[in-house]
Amino acid sequence: MHRRLLLAGLMLALPARAQPLLPLPEAVRRVEARYLGRMIEAEVVPGRYHEMTPVVYELRWLTPRGDVLRIRVSAVDGALLDVNGQGMLEARRP
Repeated sequence: MHRRLLLAGLMLALPARAQPLLPLPEAVRRVEARYLGRMIEAEVVPGRYHEMTPVVYELRWLTPRGDVLRIRVSAVDGALLDVNGQGMLEARRP
């Protein structure tokens, strides 16, 4: 009986099962659909409080003009969260 209670307590203490992450190539395809250029670096980082997602892909994106954008994409649902950098308007696809 004691062993069952201990196991039940351990199960309650474990975090809920995490959602699977969106594969990085899919996140890149979503950025490619909106911005000209190519990915030059990717990093998996924790989401910011206001982004409402636990994990983010932070991409460095080289535009055709040679500018570098920093693009944050939710690793859970692929939403584009933030884009920063000089030349981001020129790199935006029509």
